[in-house]
Amino acid sequence: MLRDRVAFWSVLAEDEGRSCELIGADRPAPLPLPGAELAAAVDALLGNIFRHTAEGTGFAVTLHQGQGVTGILVADGGPGIADPDAALQRGRSGGGSTGLGLDIARRAAESTGGYLRIHRSVLGGAQIQMWFRTRWLPPARRSRRLVRRRPSTH
Repeated sequence: MLRDRVAFWSVLAEDEGRSCELIGADRPAPLPLPGAELAAAVDALLGNIFRHTAEGTGFAVTLHQGQGVTGILVADGGPGIADPDAALQRGRSGGGSTGLGLDIARRAAESTGGYLRIHRSVLGGAQIQMWFRTRWLPPARRSRRLVRRRPSTH
């Protein structure tokens, strides 16, 4: 699905003179999320690049797989996001949009027990990180074994 969405957006990227790169998606990375929801989240993030950066601004999508988590990182070479906390509030945007794109992506990640973060990208602009939990990890268990105390000899 990720390869398909990036391929879809790469056509527009080529028309606008944007470099477009997909990294790390050479093997399957199953996620506990309906494909339509993941596609909507990826489309929201990639659409934001086209809405909030100038033509010619490149971007990269990177897939990371780890122990019980998978991350999709979307980075661009645009101006970045001045106030990441405000950008994550539903319906708020400093870029003249509705602000719902980031909310769609955040909800997708959180539906799996994951999260969304905004950072500065190595390309100079924004990097949106969607982290999805791919495996349920039980909380650390405390031993319920009773410890018998020896009587004091004092």
